[in-house]
Amino acid sequence: MPRVTVEEVDDEDEPFTYKHIDQHAGETLGQGVTFFESMQTEQQALRQPPHSPFRDEDDWELATWLVEESTQSGIDRYLKLKSTRSGNPAPSSKNKASFFKKIDTLPVGPDWICDLVEVTGDRIGSNGQFETETVELWRRNPVDCIKQLIGNPTFDGHIVYSPIKVFREGARYYSEMNTADWWPTIQARLPAGATIAPVILASDKTNLTVLRGDQVAWPVYLTIGNINKSLRRKPSAYATVLLGYIPVSKGESWTDAKRSEALYRLFHRCMHAILVPLVEAGRLGVLMTCADGQIRQVFPILAAYVADHPEQCLIACCLENRCPRCLVPRLERGNQQVNLPRNHTVIKDLLERVGQGEHPPELDVNGIRPVPDPFWANLPHADIFTSITPDILHQLHKGVIKDHLVTWCQAVLGKEELNARFKTMPEAHGLRHFKHGISLISQWTGAEAKELEKTLLGVMVGCGEAGVMRAVRALLDFVYYAQYEVHTDATLSRMQDSLDRLHAAKEVFVNLGIRDHFNIPKFHSLLHFLQSIRALGCLDGVNTETSERFHIDYAKEGFRGSSRKEYIAQMTLWLQRREAILLRESYLKWLRKSAGDASEDEDDGEDKDENKDENEDEDGAQDGAGVVAEELRSVRQLVNSNVSRAYEAALRPSAPAVTLDVLVQSYGADGFLDDLNTFLADHFPDARQATAFDRFDVLHSLSFLLPFNIHLANSKRVLKLRACPPVPRHGHRLPKSAHFDCGLFIEDAELHGAQEGLAGVRAAQVRAIFRLPSHLAHHASLLLYVRWFRPFRTPDGASGLRFTSHSTRNHQRSHAIVTARSLLRPCHLTPRFEDAVDLDWTPSNVLDQPVDFALNPHIDFHIFDWLARLQ
Repeated sequence: MPRVTVEEVDDEDEPFTYKHIDQHAGETLGQGVTFFESMQTEQQALRQPPHSPFRDEDDWELATWLVEESTQSGIDRYLKLKSTRSGNPAPSSKNKASFFKKIDTLPVGPDWICDLVEVTGDRIGSNGQFETETVELWRRNPVDCIKQLIGNPTFDGHIVYSPIKVFREGARYYSEMNTADWWPTIQARLPAGATIAPVILASDKTNLTVLRGDQVAWPVYLTIGNINKSLRRKPSAYATVLLGYIPVSKGESWTDAKRSEALYRLFHRCMHAILVPLVEAGRLGVLMTCADGQIRQVFPILAAYVADHPEQCLIACCLENRCPRCLVPRLERGNQQVNLPRNHTVIKDLLERVGQGEHPPELDVNGIRPVPDPFWANLPHADIFTSITPDILHQLHKGVIKDHLVTWCQAVLGKEELNARFKTMPEAHGLRHFKHGISLISQWTGAEAKELEKTLLGVMVGCGEAGVMRAVRALLDFVYYAQYEVHTDATLSRMQDSLDRLHAAKEVFVNLGIRDHFNIPKFHSLLHFLQSIRALGCLDGVNTETSERFHIDYAKEGFRGSSRKEYIAQMTLWLQRREAILLRESYLKWLRKSAGDASEDEDDGEDKDENKDENEDEDGAQDGAGVVAEELRSVRQLVNSNVSRAYEAALRPSAPAVTLDVLVQSYGADGFLDDLNTFLADHFPDARQATAFDRFDVLHSLSFLLPFNIHLANSKRVLKLRACPPVPRHGHRLPKSAHFDCGLFIEDAELHGAQEGLAGVRAAQVRAIFRLPSHLAHHASLLLYVRWFRPFRTPDGASGLRFTSHSTRNHQRSHAIVTARSLLRPCHLTPRFEDAVDLDWTPSNVLDQPVDFALNPHIDFHIFDWLARLQ
């Protein structure tokens, strides 16, 4: 039996239509020489091997491992070990000094510059003069950074140079930045043939220490919208670079009254120094050799700035109780009314008057801080206010959901009841179980907020307030749409509808006395999400989650490798060495690709740690057999294919030769023998009947491939369905609870094929996955023992949920044996809570309770999008 079984393959979709906005955009000016080609020519002239100055591939591999995994002292100790020196061959470096001497000869990115910035406060010092402070600004030339990014040959095929509009069947698609509206608008202002490099900046203060010390760094990152956003999110791709470190001053030279305003001005002074090279480059363009080897006139123009709300206000020079994008009055941010956007030119002129000693009254009216020389004032073609992108992490996950909606839901149900419902929620693979509830979580992360969002709607079922259910459903729907990686006119319309439903239902929290108003900055920010998607493309390309991930690589790891004194200088050296390693790795990858190594073309656009193999059974059983040419080892090999349904099972059973008694007692497979004989009679009329003496090879999980969905990353197509009994404590190993997941099964293939959706589909809980013994019959598919639920009812008017209940026969649960090929996909059912949760309910037994259950639309993005299209 093959490890992977393909059940269904999609037909080819209607092809996309690409409308080129400007036929001359991205015009080439001749063949150039890329940085990697120059490196190759130099090495060939000097007769150096590709891994030079290291001896060979093994020596280079060790060097990369030492830099990435060890400290300076660890490197020194390792290289001096007798066992290391006695190796055959021994490493080419004898100690850390010789090792780093070699690393420092590797080509690196743009040079680091340290500016000493002197600021004068308003405090009078002991000498009778105003106190001063000197801070260090570490920066790099942004134009040089852009040259390196746009000219990296490994990005060829993942980089674009002109705007387009994408259509299919009359609907427009938004994804990468060049498919949205900002790029063609700016293109029309530039000379014919110009190539835009949309500059994306991100900045965010981050703590470098945990629990002790107050060391802080303020990194500024740069990337360009030409590069595919899936690559921009990968630290290992070197598609986002560290542009600088803004000095973090405590402002001790200023009095309390002036400190905040002075720190605003210091930030803009430093950012101006960092970005000043973009002024001339954005006006006149710069000749650059691009990833495809062609020379283009490139105009780097600020397109997007990614930051959280306080930093957005810092960038926009506005008060934190104002919107950094629009002129909404301070006390009207809870309304859905669309307000006039802030005008870049008008605000710039006002702040110029501040520099001339004036204080225009419009500053106070519009909530603008008096910063006389904002860094963005002279950036050509930039509109700083529209470039400020929505912040999914802080405005949605940790903002309106964690800080507000969860608090409101707790007020509706009570803290103890809310916790009890989360603790009782049925488990599913990939779903975090809040076994202690949520009120004890002290440090919320974006990951925890995302997990909470998966079950929050189900938790609120039975709260007794239809308006609350409408508001919760609407806000969760909006959050899910905001995370799409590709949008269409239809999905944007549904996203707008969810926002409309939220505003229509929100007054329920006022009526219940939970809120007095919705004048909340993060609540207001929801109005700008759709605007940004249409202007700049989907928001996964401009997400603060990415910059927070880069903090690990570009700040915290560098700090750990420093002496903790004057650490910024040491961090830049550490980063320079790490970049040298990454750059040489990219060069070697390019060489292999140039030599015809097809494996170098394979890239799913995701980080390695997001694609860990999930195909191992719960008990650790793995397949060790060889692979035949036509056999697939993993459904993950199909994530980029048009296969719409497939499943994978280990060749070795998790529990071999299981008896009927164990199936009944440990797996809950009541009536298993009768169901199996019914299955044999239906499918193999000539087969002999199974008996209580037969044994069955049981698997505890199977991996399932979902259909391709253009709105979501292909890496999210794989789910796992489990059917494993509890495992008692054994020695030092902790006990494991039972996991019996649910799935959607095609019961009537003809009806489902005619109407699609949930027609002909029922939910069932899977209690056992097994192979039919060959002495009974030869069957290609795995078999599943399931407990049935009834067909889903029409969606509930308030929550939009589809409910079901136990299917029974003679007052007993209906069960059957079905083939794995009838499995449409795994699913998650949540109970309809009424009043207080029964204390006897647990995640292991709640699906056995005689109540209604709802099909969870937020358990993953695929089922969310599928059910949304059925509305």
